Amino acid sequence: MVILRMYHQINPDILKNLENFMTVLYRETPYGIFSKIKLMTDTKEMLKLVAAIAEEHYNITDGADGNLNYLWYMYHKGSKKDEFRPFVYMAELMLLKKYNYLSEAEIRNIIGMMKSEDGDNLTMVTLTIQSLRNLRIKEHKIYSKENEAYKDLNYTYAFEILNHTVFMQTMAEK
Repeated sequence: MVILRMYHQINPDILKNLENFMTVLYRETPYGIFSKIKLMTDTKEMLKLVAAIAEEHYNITDGADGNLNYLWYMYHKGSKKDEFRPFVYMAELMLLKKYNYLSEAEIRNIIGMMKSEDGDNLTMVTLTIQSLRNLRIKEHKIYSKENEAYKDLNYTYAFEILNHTVFMQTMAEK
């Protein structure tokens, strides 16, 4: 915990929450020090991705849906900043689906990997989302109100990306 806190220089409560989530995944590893190093690397990559997703989704919902915008505010700038919750990944998966980077079956496979007890699967999920997100940004750029690729997104976001059902199902997971 001390090593991780110094390594990331972030709020220790946020790091503890993420460490508790990920420690379960690495508990059974016989190589203790290597697990710690892997946990540090995975945590760093995950926190960077969560922060980038939260910022973009905060901007998408700005001015369109007050409730969702406040939710994303909490994860982008508020008390939940840099905190991992499965709905963050799910929102990005649904955005990737909307722009035809993923199918419904692929999303189910990724969710299955997120639920897995194998810690490497969460790493693979993070890398998958990060790669597809980078491809989306390369092809369509990052979201902005002026970007034609996203012209209707803030109006359909609450129905297509992070609706009540998706949010409640993913919050119930871990």
